[in-house]
Amino acid sequence: MKKLFYLLVAALLLTVVACAKPPQQEIDAVTAGLDSAKSAEAATYAPDSLRAAEDAQAAMQAELDTQQQKFALFRSYKKATELAKTAQDAAKKAEADAVAGKEKARQEAETVIADAKTAIEKAKADVKRAPRGKGSQADIAQLNADITGAETTLAEAESTYAGGAYLDAKAKAESAKSAAETVSADVEKAIEMKKGLRK
Repeated sequence: MKKLFYLLVAALLLTVVACAKPPQQEIDAVTAGLDSAKSAEAATYAPDSLRAAEDAQAAMQAELDTQQQKFALFRSYKKATELAKTAQDAAKKAEADAVAGKEKARQEAETVIADAKTAIEKAKADVKRAPRGKGSQADIAQLNADITGAETTLAEAESTYAGGAYLDAKAKAESAKSAAETVSADVEKAIEMKKGLRK
C-alpha cells in the first residue's frame, strides 16, 4: 500500500513539474510580433509604441527569469503568460502605429515637396523682378545660386521620397522650401530698399 502511495505522489509531482513549463508558444509570438513591428519600421515611425512593446517583453522576460531561479516545484508561469499576452498586444500596436505613421509621413512629405516646388518657381520669378543696377550683379548671382541649391536639395528630397524614407524626404523638402522663401524675401527687401532710396 505504501508503495502505491509513493508512486502516486511521484506521479503527481511529475505532473506538477511538467505543467510548470515556460509558455513557449506565447514567448515565440512576442518575438515574432516585435520582428514584424521592426520590419514595419516602428523604430522610425512609431518609436514610442515600439519602446512600450520592448518594455513589455522585458517585463515578461524578467518574470520568466524569476521563475527559472525557483525550485521546479514552486515555479508558476501564470504571470509570465499574462505578461506575454500584454507584450503581444503591444507589439501588434507598434506594428499598426508604424504603418499609420509611415503613411502620414508619406503624405506630409508629398505636400512639402509640392510646396517646395511652388516656392522655387516663385523665387525664380522674384529674382527676375530684383532691382538691377550698379553693384547688383553679385547679389543677383548669389540669389540664382541659392535657387540652384534649393533645386538640388529638392531633387534629393524627391529621390529620398522614392526610396521610401519619408521623414528624411520631408526634412530635405522643407530645407529647399525655406531656401527658396529666403530668396523671395531677400528680393522683396531689395525692392523695398530701392523704393526707399528714391524717396
